[in-house]
Amino acid sequence: MRLLFTSIGFLLATFIQAQTHTLQELEALSIKNYPLIKQAAILNQSANFNIENIKKALYPQLSINGQATYQSDVTSINIPIPGFKANPLSKDQYKAIAELQQTIYDGGLNKKMQAVASAGAKLEIIKNEVDLYKLKERVTQIYCTVLYTNEVVNQISLIQKDLENALFKIESLYKNGLVFKNNVLQIKAQILKNNQRLEEAIAAKRMVLDALEILANMPLASNAVFEIPKDVNFDINDLELSRPELLLFEAQNSSIQKQLGLVNAKTSPKLGAFVQGGYGRPGLNMLKNDFDWFSIGGVKLQWSLGSYYTAKKEKGILQNQAALIQNEKDTYTLNNRIQLKQQLDEIAKIEKLIQSDKEIVALRDQIKNTSLVQLNNGVITANDYLREINEYDLANQALVQHQTQLIQSKLQFQLIKGKN
Repeated sequence: MRLLFTSIGFLLATFIQAQTHTLQELEALSIKNYPLIKQAAILNQSANFNIENIKKALYPQLSINGQATYQSDVTSINIPIPGFKANPLSKDQYKAIAELQQTIYDGGLNKKMQAVASAGAKLEIIKNEVDLYKLKERVTQIYCTVLYTNEVVNQISLIQKDLENALFKIESLYKNGLVFKNNVLQIKAQILKNNQRLEEAIAAKRMVLDALEILANMPLASNAVFEIPKDVNFDINDLELSRPELLLFEAQNSSIQKQLGLVNAKTSPKLGAFVQGGYGRPGLNMLKNDFDWFSIGGVKLQWSLGSYYTAKKEKGILQNQAALIQNEKDTYTLNNRIQLKQQLDEIAKIEKLIQSDKEIVALRDQIKNTSLVQLNNGVITANDYLREINEYDLANQALVQHQTQLIQSKLQFQLIKGKN
């Protein structure tokens, strides 16, 4: 049984150690977990409800009305007609009517209203996509910070091994009376200082991982492996933008075009059919002062000329809004192209820095190794060796920082350009 639990524990430990994450994976999980992702379904459902309600305006419309009135005078016939006597109408009159109306022609008003509602819903959904795209930028930034802190931890750990190796050799020399105790103390102090740096770096990495955990809604082990993005779509000759903001500008313009169509539809005549049935006193026969059933049917033409007074101004307002949107789009495109050019310059600069960083690190590594030999031979002091260790450390830190910046700059170029 103990062997079984030991085996299970080993397998779990191996699984945890082998846990690997990619930027695409954490990006997808963060979007899936982000509250805004639920808005798209809600917006679609609301749009469908709205459009269905607009369509129902074309259904037969049934209304029921009733009224009871008392009037000061009624119509009467005072002309004597032989053999005919009209009963006077009552001053209290009653009427209950059920009316059924059916639109025959509305000048395309209903379809235009549906189009406006659909365009408005699409606009809100794309706004939601713009906000989700900002989340991609945030996750990318955090992921690159994880890569950087991870490399910093590794670098400090390597320096720690160099210091421990030097301490082992210097203590041996001290025991043989070849160096002073001060050399041993200096290296021990540097090891303690390096330990502090290591703890700070590990804590910084954990803070970044905690933020990524919340966004992705999944646990991230401190020893998890985070793959460096390699297949970054990076083409310096392709500066065509494909960001969701451009879709937003198109959706805004489409919405305005649909509203212009609605303004035209409002000026069209409307034709409908109706039928009424009712019961009251008097009925349609005004000479009969009794409760009676009645009915009437026909067609009705309605043309509101008042809409012509404001149509021109409404179109002018909408056309101005379209011009403003186009101006915003042009400004946004221009600024993004400037950012892309600047990003390309930044990438070229960092690539050159990395080349020189590698040369510096190689030289500093040789100097460090030579200094260790000199320390062992008593040619230099521990303080001289620690100085070379620090220079080697600084050179490696610069290399790690620039390598991370290069990855982030390429990803940022992709984000500015627009990625799916």
